[in-house]
Amino acid sequence: MKPVMEYQNFRLFMRDFYAERKLRSGFTWRDFAKAAGYSSPVFLKLVCDGKSNLSDVGVERVASAIGLVGVDLQYFRALVNFNQEKDSSKKKAAFKEMRGLAKENSMALVGEDQYDYYESWVNPVVREMAPQLKGVTPAKLADNLAFDTQTAEVKKALALLQKVGLLGKDAQGNYVQAQKSVTTGNLEVASLSVREMHRQMGELAVRALDEIPVKERDISGLTIGISETAYYRITQEIQDFRRRVSSIVMEDTDESRVYRLNVQLFPLTKEFKGGEHE
Repeated sequence: MKPVMEYQNFRLFMRDFYAERKLRSGFTWRDFAKAAGYSSPVFLKLVCDGKSNLSDVGVERVASAIGLVGVDLQYFRALVNFNQEKDSSKKKAAFKEMRGLAKENSMALVGEDQYDYYESWVNPVVREMAPQLKGVTPAKLADNLAFDTQTAEVKKALALLQKVGLLGKDAQGNYVQAQKSVTTGNLEVASLSVREMHRQMGELAVRALDEIPVKERDISGLTIGISETAYYRITQEIQDFRRRVSSIVMEDTDESRVYRLNVQLFPLTKEFKGGEHE
């Protein structure tokens, strides 16, 4: 069985532990629950299925039943917090703890590259801009950003992009964009930083209202009352629209600037029931 530090989901770790023990000795969910001090024979199965959570006491019970000690126990505690926490700031703190423990033990967490990439809006912008400017320096890149950014932040972005293979350099020392793409897949770690990216880009959109000339931006919106059916039809239209925009971008061979396109559709009220607001 893989070490706990190779897991991003404590429920999957518990399920793998159960499966391995069952294969070796006929281990049952009742046995697992009993070893962890639970009277319900199916409680830990419900936890693994995502239908129940572990309390702080439960974390210690399960860790003891599995035999986790030392740094593995510390990581398991942080992992449970990461998976179960709803607050983004607390979730990020739990991931930071997980990452620190893994680094101390010379391990890399799955999803670290994606997390770092999406953590700052500067990273994707520099990735698009750097190959367009020959012989460019970090200071020049920072100066070319529409919103004030420190050179140190651009240097950090360049280092990350080269480290993960998203930027390289040609024989002349100019930046070139690698074909490698960044995807979050189903990684909870990466999804956490994607939310941070959306937040940052939303804040930049607000700043653009005052800091970017009207002729260089297009910001508009609709406030609409719709049914659930119309909502899903609109989300499909948005997906189709994004695909068409992507096709335009792929056909474009004369890039002169990096833009951000935000497409947002979100509720401004709670759901109406029977013509009345609940």
